[in-house]
Amino acid sequence: MNMIPAIFADIGNLNMEAVTYQVTGMLVVFCCLGFLSLILSVSGRVAVHLEGKRKAAQAAAAQALRGAVAQPVAPPAAAEPSPAQVAALAAGIYDAAASSITPQLIAVLAAAVREEVGHDARILAINPVQGSYAQSGRSSIMNSHTPHR
Repeated sequence: MNMIPAIFADIGNLNMEAVTYQVTGMLVVFCCLGFLSLILSVSGRVAVHLEGKRKAAQAAAAQALRGAVAQPVAPPAAAEPSPAQVAALAAGIYDAAASSITPQLIAVLAAAVREEVGHDARILAINPVQGSYAQSGRSSIMNSHTPHR
């Protein structure tokens, strides 16, 4: 019980400028925190309000689509191809199936060679790679990633 008079005696010796400085600092911090809390709650309410408007607009658009009667669209009448067109189409499909090198691929390769090597470069031959060669390359890459036991 002898400590209580000592505590009151120490209160009389406090530097009031330091106490005022600390209390003022705490008030500034609490005011800033309150202001940030207010800003966050207002922005949250604005976001909820905007989300509600967006959902209402989507619901109205969906309702309008459901209310509209869909009219079936008839495909345009296809003209019967002539025998020459059928033969040309069949020949093109056969050529594409027989050779995997298309004119578009040749153009891309020529552009890449010209860009990399220069205007003096010429492509002498383009030979497709056999599937087994490509598959063995992919297999060796995949096998290099397997963990060793």
